[in-house]
Amino acid sequence: MKTHFPTPAAPDETASYAQDGLTAEFYRGRQDAVSDQAVIILGGSDGNFKTTQQFAAAFADHGLNTLALPYYGQPHLPKDLAQIPVETVETAAGWLHRRGFTRIGIWGISMGAQLALLAASLIPAIGRVAAVSPLDVCVQGLQVSPRKRLLDCSAFTWRGQDLPYCPLRMNRRRVWRDSLKSLGLNMRSCYRSVATAAEEARIKIENINGAILLLTAGYDLMWPAHPSAQRMMRRLQRKHFAHPYSEQSYLHAGHFLFPDLPHIKKPFAATPLVYAKEHARSSRDAFEATVRFFREWAD
Repeated sequence: MKTHFPTPAAPDETASYAQDGLTAEFYRGRQDAVSDQAVIILGGSDGNFKTTQQFAAAFADHGLNTLALPYYGQPHLPKDLAQIPVETVETAAGWLHRRGFTRIGIWGISMGAQLALLAASLIPAIGRVAAVSPLDVCVQGLQVSPRKRLLDCSAFTWRGQDLPYCPLRMNRRRVWRDSLKSLGLNMRSCYRSVATAAEEARIKIENINGAILLLTAGYDLMWPAHPSAQRMMRRLQRKHFAHPYSEQSYLHAGHFLFPDLPHIKKPFAATPLVYAKEHARSSRDAFEATVRFFREWAD
């Protein structure tokens, strides 16, 4: 695959909350896109919808119909990473279905990867999911502004109820010390509880109605995505999951496992300085693997 990243084109269609019940931007695939297939695109915890749009445009340039979907930080959406309705994705899937897309996939990175897996486990209309740097749990809600702090609620809700979540622990002094040592923002200490989280907080990925691709990094300083992916692989094996599933892990790559596009400002220091070249190669490979994963669905 020849990977190229031109300046993103304008969206082909815009969904508005007033008319459609959601805010989203649709990008039609530029190279032999499959007419009945589309992929919902979810960005990370920075909440920058422009970045999500650029993710969607990059995939569209490589032949995927995509829908960039914000899930917080926009009008009519939660202002914090707390009590985010998974139904936002359900509404997006319905919007695509009404436009003739009968095969609907989902891709998410970081916090968006959590939401992608949760949504796919709850919404049968989603038939394929790719998750970049995911966790295997639903996490505790987080106030984003004016000051970051943990809230006594879940990050996500379903049918008006908090989904069971894994409590986190935020020690700013520990984060600062770890970040200095690792030469990059290091939040892993906040997520130590993920390994021993209660079963009720685990994402029920065995309920997903299609193939699963997990992409993780060995030098992920944000949270333990690779151990989470390994647990998910074991879980799917135990549950005799009926669809294809795999994990691709890149030893010398960081949390933000996406090609370094000149028009995307990374939301955090997620590229390991000591492995910059390896991270760049791994990110490109992960992108190409994702395009293949969704394109193969057409075969």
